Amino acid sequence: MAATRTKENLRKYKAQHTSELGACWARAGAVRASGRARSSDGRERECLMPRHCQLLKANPIYAKISVLIHNGKPICESLIIVDYIDSVWPNPHKLLPEDPYEKAVARFWADFGDKKVYDAGSRLIRATTEEERKKASEDLKWALMKIDEALDTIAPGKPFFGGDSTNFADVALAPFICWFKGYQKVGGFVLPGPEELPNLHKWVNAVKSVEAIRKSTPSPDKVGEFAEVIRKRAIGSA
Repeated sequence: MAATRTKENLRKYKAQHTSELGACWARAGAVRASGRARSSDGRERECLMPRHCQLLKANPIYAKISVLIHNGKPICESLIIVDYIDSVWPNPHKLLPEDPYEKAVARFWADFGDKKVYDAGSRLIRATTEEERKKASEDLKWALMKIDEALDTIAPGKPFFGGDSTNFADVALAPFICWFKGYQKVGGFVLPGPEELPNLHKWVNAVKSVEAIRKSTPSPDKVGEFAEVIRKRAIGSA
């Protein structure tokens, strides 16, 4: 990954470009967007929590984060932000492959994370009955098994979906790693071991070694505490 710019270089860069990223530290979108903002061309970008009025103005459709404000213009939704950063600030290491099919595959697994992993994990944390908890846990395990199979098919013997380096799918799925402890602490989910999901565990270890992602990822303990807050709210409103 590119090294951190010196303060003087950063000052000069900020004089030419203005960008702010509004995101909640525990959300997958925040880790995605912040991680790419850190790594793209070595430039560190300011990550700020927008005020409610700013958020409504920047994202009036969904009124939620993540939102990137670049030169006064809003870009919404984390995967779109990652794609935007990859295009606006060129980097020799492009997250989306040039090959159309490989690009489509990377986008598919990025979307899979939101539709399957996030959905199951969210239901697990908010489950108010044993039946709901069991179903969510089964769905989460199924999703992780599919990721394990995909890694073996797409990049056999390699640590990432992108082969020897991360691509769009890796960046999209990486934030869920820090939630595993929260899923266990709140929902009783036990991540299958490397003997059952060898490719997934290899991928997890590889992702944790990526500096830009590691710096942007909250600690599992902190996420676990956040998951408990979410669960208490869910139980209180049930």
